[in-house]
Amino acid sequence: MPNTGRPSRDCHLCRQRRVKCDLARPACQRCTKYGAQCPGYRDQQELVFRNADPTVVRKRKKRQPLSQTQSPGASETPSSSSSSSSSSSSTSSTSTADSDPLPHWTVHSVPIVLNVYSNLDFVKNMYREFAGDGPLVWAAHLFARTYVTNLQYPTSLYRDAHLETQRELSTYLGKTLSLVSEALKTPEGPLRDDILATVWILTNYELLVGSLSRTETLSPWHLHARGLYSILKARGTAWLYTSHGRMAFWPAFSMVQIQALVSNTECPPESEEWLSAVKASLPGNPGEGLGIAISSFIIKVCSVQARIFSLLRRRDFPAASREYCDLFGQIKAGEREFEDWLALNPIGDHVLQIYALSLYQSAIVKGYRGIQLLINFLTHYPPCQVPLEQLREDREYTCRTAQDAAQRILDGVPRVLGPLSSRKDKSPKDVFDALRVIWPLIAVYVMGICRPEQRLAAEGLLFYIGRELGVRQALHTYPEQLKLPEEATEPLGV
Repeated sequence: MPNTGRPSRDCHLCRQRRVKCDLARPACQRCTKYGAQCPGYRDQQELVFRNADPTVVRKRKKRQPLSQTQSPGASETPSSSSSSSSSSSSTSSTSTADSDPLPHWTVHSVPIVLNVYSNLDFVKNMYREFAGDGPLVWAAHLFARTYVTNLQYPTSLYRDAHLETQRELSTYLGKTLSLVSEALKTPEGPLRDDILATVWILTNYELLVGSLSRTETLSPWHLHARGLYSILKARGTAWLYTSHGRMAFWPAFSMVQIQALVSNTECPPESEEWLSAVKASLPGNPGEGLGIAISSFIIKVCSVQARIFSLLRRRDFPAASREYCDLFGQIKAGEREFEDWLALNPIGDHVLQIYALSLYQSAIVKGYRGIQLLINFLTHYPPCQVPLEQLREDREYTCRTAQDAAQRILDGVPRVLGPLSSRKDKSPKDVFDALRVIWPLIAVYVMGICRPEQRLAAEGLLFYIGRELGVRQALHTYPEQLKLPEEATEPLGV
């Protein structure tokens, strides 16, 4: 018979929970907010015609799952003979909904983080050991909420829903930072593994929201990376003689070194001491041996680039001329040292080793870009101690070496991201794979020393990571805009 009432047009889940639905298609934003999959809406024909026979209604309710049953507030106007049966059915449905309420999405935040970092025992152990209402849990809420928003609903959020999401994220971030700050005020705070893990997760969260391109000294990502250094410094070296300590050390130290590369500064002065402690405690672990070799090279690159940019900012031509051979020699010596180590310690082609080598190649691109800028600068200085012909040869060498390293980065990325493109549904674990290659790809994209086609390929991969995997840093990256003297940007007579 025709329906004489006004049945609700809300989605099945909003009707079940008795909340107002925004009727968004294909999924309502209230379901999105709570991390639930929107079950969809009624069929249009169902909104117009409804069979009022109580026997048919009861059979229909038994056939349908709970999420698709008719809401009591949307029931039809029954005949007087069926009012008792309809009331009983309504009471039963309400009782079921009250006894089994929809859990808040935050119950899934820790599993999401563990899935993202499933290959990182350090993070898994931390969440196994530290539960409750500590900073690790709040960091998980922050990271998971950002991940879900970026990946599943990157562009379809309404303005009000977006503002509500930002308010929610601000609450999680504020709570996390407050707990970390309180812990670090105590003597044992820097020694707590959960605090180290929390700050490390915060640096990765900033990559999800894309703050790395903000190079000012007080940008969040740089502050968190410097916070990691402060914690490592406070811990000393004793903990590095245990496998558990080294497991926690490597992710944090890698982020600290990337921060030095990005900001054109030296690595922490304790870096060599830390690596010596790790090396002294190694039982021949090839993975950590590779990490030591790459980290040692990055220390040299960061030292050289810090000196170069200091010379360029001061426009100190005489000092640049005097120090050129030493700076160029240090980069080449570090490269030879690593290649010699690699020849004596062959490694496999595991994805983790490919990532580690990509980080090494990105340091080559960054280091030789600094040498290229220094060569450009010196071509404008007639009294330079290095002949112009030698500068030409050195510049060709730096371009060729950096471009070869950039190509190896691009060739290695398909091993990490290749399987993702063939899958329709992306796993949270894919985010970690993307985070591990994002810095090498950024190095190729932003460094003018790389060939145009290489930068274009890197841009395409970054766009894929940003759009398909929700890592916003990949979409918020721009070519280098350093404040350099004009002489460093264009060579004279080369």
